[in-house]
Amino acid sequence: MNFNLADLSRRLENIVRYGVIAEVKHGRVPLARVKFGDITTALIPIAATRAGATKTWCPPTVGEQCIIFSPSGDLAAGVVFPGVASNHNQAPDDNPDNHRIQYPDGATVDYNHADHHYTITLPADGKFSFVVGNTTLELTTDGTMLRTPKFEGVKS
Repeated sequence: MNFNLADLSRRLENIVRYGVIAEVKHGRVPLARVKFGDITTALIPIAATRAGATKTWCPPTVGEQCIIFSPSGDLAAGVVFPGVASNHNQAPDDNPDNHRIQYPDGATVDYNHADHHYTITLPADGKFSFVVGNTTLELTTDGTMLRTPKFEGVKS
């Protein structure tokens, strides 16, 4: 049996690594390069919240802190888990009752489960569209538009 202590040590160090997203390759199979210290990985897969019958798409951004998990210790076979808050990229809220998504343009989506309140906040030039089949409700700063094949009026 050939035993290489240096290789074993390197593999153990690479099982779990913290790093920063250096590049993102967008596509149906998103990939990223991660930098930690003087090392930048090859393009490796990015973990998603869901990737089965239900799918999510929320790609990481350059500069975002992440974890690489490489079960064999080989970084080329690793997976990137983005979303580690840091002093550079802090969490968008600290209220334990609130679930918030914050976007780069300042838009936010909040659900406060203690207050049972759902709020979507968009920039002044934003547009909100709610679509069900052939019916669309659109909200903008200029007004509201409803497109529907059938309208039964307002009921109380």
